[in-house]
Amino acid sequence: MERKLGITFTPLTDARLERIRAAAPGFEIICCNRHNEDLAGCEVVFGHIAPPVLSAAKNLKWLHTQSAGVDMYMTQEAGLPDDVMLTNSSGAYGIGISEHLLAVTLMLLRNMGGYVRLQSAAKWEDLGNLQTLYGKLVTVVGLGDIGGNYASRCRAMGARVRGVVRTARPDVPSCADELFTVDQLDEAVRDADIVALCLPGTSETARLFNKDRLLKLKPGSLLLNIGRGSAIDQDALIDCLSSGHLGGAGLDVTAPEPLPAESPLWAMPNVIITPHISGGASLEITLDLIVDKFAEYLQDYAAGKPFKRSVDRQAGY
Repeated sequence: MERKLGITFTPLTDARLERIRAAAPGFEIICCNRHNEDLAGCEVVFGHIAPPVLSAAKNLKWLHTQSAGVDMYMTQEAGLPDDVMLTNSSGAYGIGISEHLLAVTLMLLRNMGGYVRLQSAAKWEDLGNLQTLYGKLVTVVGLGDIGGNYASRCRAMGARVRGVVRTARPDVPSCADELFTVDQLDEAVRDADIVALCLPGTSETARLFNKDRLLKLKPGSLLLNIGRGSAIDQDALIDCLSSGHLGGAGLDVTAPEPLPAESPLWAMPNVIITPHISGGASLEITLDLIVDKFAEYLQDYAAGKPFKRSVDRQAGY
């Protein structure tokens, strides 16, 4: 019986489909949507798959997610069996998301939000108080593919970078000037002009930036978040922004999502909100990297080789 590979990845161009076919010619490829019952007979699924479909996928042996985050599959309700191998597209998003982070950083430092509002009102006015990234101290919490790419770009523009990682490393990577572990987080964020959160959604990262920690940030500093909204106590963030303790925030993720229309964050002039789009679902470079990564994994799987990296179910990423 021919082995079945279900693909829910979008957009799937002919060129991308050919790369996948070439990686595992022995598979019958089924292209469908994330809710399609045709996935039930698949041995491998690549893309987004709705968690309720997992319980019906009796033949599933390996799930490779189109996203880097896998928290939606970590709950008991998701029903992903323990014996199903889980890999993600971590490593494909660093370029796109780091550019988003850099854009938001510069917008906040140069008060671009204020100038966009003036433009809408046809007002020619100098708002003053501009800043430069050059010479700033940037703390990047989560120094993986995304955080490392952002850190490198900040250093290239003359900033000093502190990186925060989960476990200690013997050497400081080239993207950072200093390295800290999570248990040194308070020290790492102290005196930072910009703090960027590049974290997965896990029990360990939930409300990592609570009220006490937010109050330890440097007065007037900027807080950026592209990981998961759950990493920040959002009510405390609103208080810190309202009081002026924080100089601004760039939020691509919130808790909940979508952010309710009544949230005070929408009206704050020192906040830039984007609807969880920093990963660039339309960025060709990101989409190609996702497919390339899956094709590489698929070749190993078809050859019976172990994956170079699987999701750690305990860690959640």
